[in-house]
Amino acid sequence: MLTEILKRPGNLTINILSLIAACGVICTFSMPAASFELIIGTAPHGSFSYHNGKSLCRIFTKYDAEITCSLSETNNPIDNLTNVQGGSLDLALVDSLLLEESATGQGAFQYLDISYDRIRIVTPLYNVPLTLVVRKGAEISTIDQLPGKRINAGSFGSPEKHLFEVFMKARGWTEEMFPVYAELSSSFSQDKIAFRQGDVQILVHKGVHPDSDIKQLIEDTGASLIGFSDNSMTDLVTSNAALSRQDIKKSTYPSQANTLSTFGTTMTLIASADMDEKTIRSLIAALEQSKQSIRTMHPALASFDIDKRPEWFGSIKAHRAVLE
Repeated sequence: MLTEILKRPGNLTINILSLIAACGVICTFSMPAASFELIIGTAPHGSFSYHNGKSLCRIFTKYDAEITCSLSETNNPIDNLTNVQGGSLDLALVDSLLLEESATGQGAFQYLDISYDRIRIVTPLYNVPLTLVVRKGAEISTIDQLPGKRINAGSFGSPEKHLFEVFMKARGWTEEMFPVYAELSSSFSQDKIAFRQGDVQILVHKGVHPDSDIKQLIEDTGASLIGFSDNSMTDLVTSNAALSRQDIKKSTYPSQANTLSTFGTTMTLIASADMDEKTIRSLIAALEQSKQSIRTMHPALASFDIDKRPEWFGSIKAHRAVLE
C-alpha cells in the first residue's frame, strides 16, 4: 500500500499525512493505560522506615492498578522533607520532631533558607521511643543516675542524639557531666562493639521495639532497658506537640518483667499540599482497607489507625483530602 501511495506524486503529501495519522491511531490503541507513579522517600535500605515504605507501596498498588510505586532512600531525613516540599517526591516517612522543627525554624532548620509551608500530613504511622540500653554492673536504674557514666549518645546528626540532646537541655545537663560522651555510629555496629567491650556503659537508642539487635545485645551481655520516665519527660512532652509518652509492653524482651514508660516521636506519612485530592483519597482508602493487616506486620504498628485531625505537631495541617 505504501508503494502505491508513493507512486502518486500529486497526492504524495496528503497520503503520507494520512498514513502518519493512521499509524498514530493504531499506536494510541496499542499503548497501555496511563498510570500514576508514586515515589516514597524513606530512610536507607534495611531500616524500619524502608520496610514500611515497601509495605505501603504494596498496599497502594494492590488497591489501585493505575498506581506504580517505588522508594527513594536517603541517610538525611531533611532531604525527604525538602524533596516533598519541592515536588520531586510524592510522599515520605518523616519524624514528627523534624516536622515540628521545620515548621518553626528550629534545630537544623534555623540554618536553612527554605520554607516548608506546603508540607501536609497524610497519617501518622508508628511511634519511635527513646530508650537506654544499660550495661550489667553499671548500677543505673533511673535517669537521675546517668551523669557520671560512660555514654554513647549516637552519631552526629542522628535521631537518637538529637532527641537525647533535647532531653539533656530540659534537664540542664551538659556533655561535661559524663566522663565519656561518645558519638559512635550504629553503622558496622561501632556502638555495640564499644558497649560489649565496656568502653561505654550506656547506649542511647531510638527505634521501634522489639529490635532484633537490641534483643541479641541484652541476651549476650545481660544488659537492661531503661525508659525516660520522670518529671522532666512529662514536662517535655507537655510543652512539645511533636513528642508523646510511649510505653514498651512487658515481655517485649524475655528479661523485661514490666511495662517500660518513656517518650518519643511519631513516624508520619507526609505529602505536598499540591498533591491532587483524588490520589490522596485513593491512598487513604487503601490504608483503611488494609488497616487490620498493617496492625499485624509488627508490634510497633499494632495501634495503627487513620486519624483525621486537622492539625498535627503544633501547626502542620493535614492534607485537605484526608479531612473529607
